Order: sequence, then C-alpha cells, then structure tokens
Amino acid sequence: MQKKEKIYACAQDGCISKFNRPHRLAQHMLTHLKIKTFSCTWDNCFKSYSNKSHLKRHIASTHEHHSNNILHSCPQCLKNYSNRQNLKKHIKLKHENKLFLICDCCKVQFKKKHQLSAHMYIHNGVKSFSCEICEKNFVTLHEKKRHMRSHKIYNCDQCAMKFNQWSKYQKHKKSEHDNKQYICNECGKIYNQRSYIIRHMRIHSNTQHIRSFSCPYTNCFRRYSRNSNLTQHIITKHEDIKHSCTVCQAELSSKAKLNKHLKLHENGEQHKRHPKCLNTGRKERKDKGSMKVTTALKLAGLVSKVTKENCETK
Repeated sequence: MQKKEKIYACAQDGCISKFNRPHRLAQHMLTHLKIKTFSCTWDNCFKSYSNKSHLKRHIASTHEHHSNNILHSCPQCLKNYSNRQNLKKHIKLKHENKLFLICDCCKVQFKKKHQLSAHMYIHNGVKSFSCEICEKNFVTLHEKKRHMRSHKIYNCDQCAMKFNQWSKYQKHKKSEHDNKQYICNECGKIYNQRSYIIRHMRIHSNTQHIRSFSCPYTNCFRRYSRNSNLTQHIITKHEDIKHSCTVCQAELSSKAKLNKHLKLHENGEQHKRHPKCLNTGRKERKDKGSMKVTTALKLAGLVSKVTKENCETK
C-alpha cells in the first residue's frame, strides 16, 4: 500500500515540514504558536507539550519506568531504552549496518571489499589496484578510477582531432566549431555575432535605403540611426524625465548613469560636475558658426540637403 502524498505544507517562514493529513499540520502549527495543550498529570510534574506523543514519551521515560518498570530492551545487546523510538534508533545504528569484512592482522572491520584491500597496504606494502593499460599500481580504488580517465580518448565529431581530457575536448569545440564567424565580403572584417555584421554592412550599402528615426516634436530636427537613441533623446530633452540622486540631489539623464553615480558615493568619491556654460569655465566650440553634422545625418543622406538649406538662410 502506497503512502499518502504529503501535500499539506507549513506556511511558517523557514519551516519545510509537510504532512499527509490536515489535522497533523494543525497539530504541528501549535509548536510555532508555542501552545502546549498536553500537560503531565503526575504529581509535582508541571511539564506540558504541544504533541500528545511527546507527552506519552515523557511519561514513559520519566514516570512509568520507575513504577511499572516498563523498558524497551535490545534483543542483541540487552541495552534498555525508555521508549520504542529510541530502541529503533539504536538497532538501526548499531546492529543493522553490520561490518562483515575483518582484517586478519589488526581485526579492523570494513563494510566493503575495496576498503579492506586498501587497508592491507599498511601491513604488506602492496598496492592492490592496478591499471590494466599501463600497469601502474594504486593504494585505493578511487585513485585508480581517477587515473583511468587519462586513458580515455575523446574524438571530435567534426574533425580528426583527438583529446585525452574532456576539458580540452570541450575547449576545442568551443573555439573551433561552436563560434560562428561572419565575414564581410566588402572589407574582410570578421564578427562573431550576426547582429554585429548587419550593423556593419550599413556602411557599404546605399545610404538612401538606411532607416533613420526622426524626432516627432515640432522644431526638432534630430535624427538617429537607432530607435533606442531616439527614445533616450525624447526622454531627456522633451519629456524632461530625470533620475535624482538621493544622496546629493544630482539629476541624471538615465538610470544607468544614476547607478554609476551612486557607486561613487559607495566608494567615498565625490561626483564631479561638468561645466555647463561659458561663465562656469566651458571653452568655446572650435566649430562655432559652422553647421554641426551628425552621424545620423550622414547615414540618412541628408548632409548635402541640410547644408544647402543652411547656405540659403544665410
């Protein structure tokens, strides 16, 4: 008959106890609530327990064995115990796991044959475990098994290479076969990820077909080659969303910059604010008066058009 599955789990934090009946779970919860409803009825004994079986064990071990001489004796060594649980534990530890193998020299007992063979090295100096391939000798079976790994050969299933270690075989597969290489047919550059070479190929393709992302706000002509850059531009420039530092009240444009800034406080460093205007020490731009051409404009093929418009306005 199969035992009923334990599906009633204790909800107390840190307790992993489970029970197959709801009343046993309810009984178990008394231990967390420290409610002891089962009190000892013997004179001058004020012990109480949350479990009825614990009370029975207390009475049997403390009171009844003095009056009624109720003892549980081991049938093999005749040791006496106050309850059945302690007797079962004693038999399991002392008598069920018998040691059948005995050393003839020092009478030490062992559970397994290879343990006795390894022990005999102390008396005769003979290493009992030999390698069938190279005839090396070892004291213990564990040493022999570890040595046998050096004779195993790992054949690569994609080339003719052979290895005597699993770690070297895995390293070879990862470096030679697993890592795909994407080579640009135009300039010969090599990339190990497909997304990298797709982004690189935009340099060689027709710039008129390259996708660009324009800012949707009026009077803002910024364009970006990535949608993520456009999103960041809108958040910082138009929606004016800032991430404030709780330590020094500094405002950062992104959460990543805020995390980097907070690490300065953790390391005891001070945040260096960059000058924002000419009055606070910022140098004048070297290209002052000329039109600033961004990479996004170059990729979008709008450099000549913007330059022409700029010249007409002048």
